[in-house]
Amino acid sequence: MSRRSLHRRQRAQGGCLSWAIGLLAVTALALVAALIITSRLPKPKPDAVAPQATAQEAPEGTIPPGGLGMVVTADSFQDEGGGQIPVLTPSPTPTLEPTPTPRPTYNPDEPFALVRPQATAPGFLPVYIKADTEDKRIAITVDECSGAAIVEDFARTAAKYGAKLTLFPTGENVMRKGMADVLKVCYYTMGFELENRCYSGTARLYTMNDAMMASEIWKQEIALSYILGVRYHPHFLRLYGGDGENDLRTHTFLYEQGYLGVAHWTFNGGTMAEGKIGTNLAPGNIYFFKTTREDLRMMDLLMDEARGQGYEMVTLNELFGYEANEAEDVGNILAETMPELVGEVPYYFMKTGDCTWATYLLQRRLIELGYLSEGSADGVFGSGTAAALSAFQAKLGLAATGAADPITQEKLYASDAPGVNE
Repeated sequence: MSRRSLHRRQRAQGGCLSWAIGLLAVTALALVAALIITSRLPKPKPDAVAPQATAQEAPEGTIPPGGLGMVVTADSFQDEGGGQIPVLTPSPTPTLEPTPTPRPTYNPDEPFALVRPQATAPGFLPVYIKADTEDKRIAITVDECSGAAIVEDFARTAAKYGAKLTLFPTGENVMRKGMADVLKVCYYTMGFELENRCYSGTARLYTMNDAMMASEIWKQEIALSYILGVRYHPHFLRLYGGDGENDLRTHTFLYEQGYLGVAHWTFNGGTMAEGKIGTNLAPGNIYFFKTTREDLRMMDLLMDEARGQGYEMVTLNELFGYEANEAEDVGNILAETMPELVGEVPYYFMKTGDCTWATYLLQRRLIELGYLSEGSADGVFGSGTAAALSAFQAKLGLAATGAADPITQEKLYASDAPGVNE
């Protein structure tokens, strides 16, 4: 049994979030109903497509009226009716070290063991920035996938150079008019890889409570699965702007869902100097592009240079030696229950520059005790948070480092933690 299958079997079935499925399903159905299949890409050949993608319907009587329509505010989520859904802020699990969890083992005898990055701390998955290889292989990734026509042009350009792309579409864009056929051809016929870029284009997971964080990841998977006609399981998540890559809670959820890690990049291809493209080529590099006409032009130049230097342009899975993403025939995709975060997130070391949900909880506690001003909780560990934490540490006679080490957090969340005026 694969690690991913084992994780999924171990997930709790149903749960307090099951009410969200009907709401999510009607959103998907409403969007899919609007699809007009107009792609100009060549249609998949029958012998190149397995399995065939088919439309699916949610079981009759299971979809409540209305849509999800929830937005983030500073301290709560608000539904379409204006009702406030409070953000729960339980103290993090008072454990100084992350709960031991089986992780993929480092095996020097495996051919790709030295190519892949390793996690930087216990409990985290790797962040994929570059492959450690001397082989002339690179990966070119395309984010957002803002529309069928532009994605089609990216695909045609890649085909011109014999390259494979790794696409990171948002779930919202997956459901746009014409995207179904384009992405099916990219995946089934051209061998491109499809990965997760959250459902919303500007989702910052470290600002969201557990349910919304899980929803952003899961809904994008369901959108991909719906249009492909299979239950599709991405290997990598790419975060908006790269923010939150050190958020342990996100890593914990990703691990539970069978992800291999967080995808970053070596170079932002859209901002490379045109005259220095050749000097930015190196084995194992990962290139980031957005679906804009200027980025398409730069990708064309990069691919031309890469082909001239003898580089192979492969998917992320191929670059790091992983098998292709799993795709299962599971029947009605829209009947799936949204998974919950199961594992507990322990205290872990945080410092200036971190963007994490744990930082948000920390800031709320500092506000409660009077060390930070109201409204300053944003999940970003900035200089103000460090100064407030230093003041708290000094109050207790601890070294005023301004960093959130586990001992400081344990004392901060204690019921007898002193306020700023005590």
